[in-house]
Amino acid sequence: MGMYSIKAIFKRFKWKISITFSMLVIENVFKVLQPLVLGIAINDLINKSNDGLWLFCILYSASFLIGVIRRYYDTRAYTSIYTVIASEVAAIQNQKNISVSTIAARSSLIKELVDFFEYDVTQAFTSLISVVGALVMLALFDWWIFGACLITILLIFIIYMLSNKKIYDYNIGLNDELEHRITVLETREQLGIVKHFRNIARWMVKMSDLETLNFGIIEILLFVLAIFALYVSASAVNATAGGIFSIITYILEFSNGIFMLPIVFQQLIRLQEISARLKTI
Repeated sequence: MGMYSIKAIFKRFKWKISITFSMLVIENVFKVLQPLVLGIAINDLINKSNDGLWLFCILYSASFLIGVIRRYYDTRAYTSIYTVIASEVAAIQNQKNISVSTIAARSSLIKELVDFFEYDVTQAFTSLISVVGALVMLALFDWWIFGACLITILLIFIIYMLSNKKIYDYNIGLNDELEHRITVLETREQLGIVKHFRNIARWMVKMSDLETLNFGIIEILLFVLAIFALYVSASAVNATAGGIFSIITYILEFSNGIFMLPIVFQQLIRLQEISARLKTI
């Protein structure tokens, strides 16, 4: 295992990273409960009671406070981690007389690894908690809607498993070009420079086209799910305004979470390729 793989970075800075993840989990558990409590508040207000509204205000305030503290801590923790790792990588490569072009490119790749923890893993945790929390709540409301959500997850999983190898190969091509950028620019040969940037554009277009195709299919699946959930929840014998609101809100949370997880999945594949590249250090 390389010194600068995702796993190695986490083990080395596990306490700093674990603190921010713990706050993230608490913040998002509060958020998962909000649609349920808001649905209760709606029913209470219809019945001339403010109890549910007060409960919602308390829950929202707690989530907001934890979120502010976490963001304040995150910036300081991850900039500290990046400073340590980037300095080490530059020093090691200087000792081995690695080209400036490669050192510059790999310093940028290190930033992507650290950003993965600060942004991508944060988004993954948020999305995962939203999806799991929404599934639990929807199971309490209606088993048919819960089952439809599980089928949607399975179909999306199949879509991205079929795309896995292509995403990895495209990232190899892109990173190969990025590592040679300074070398190409130093030649001052216009044709070579134009070819270099065209190659970068070509790899980025390929990744974007694949992403667009996958997202289009997922969007259709989630639209069908939303229509199904709306029909089932409104057709229930014991349907209430607050209950329908909560179900649709949880479907939207589920959809948003599912939409973000593939983005993190693609970034994880990219970082696997980056980690393999940094093992040569």
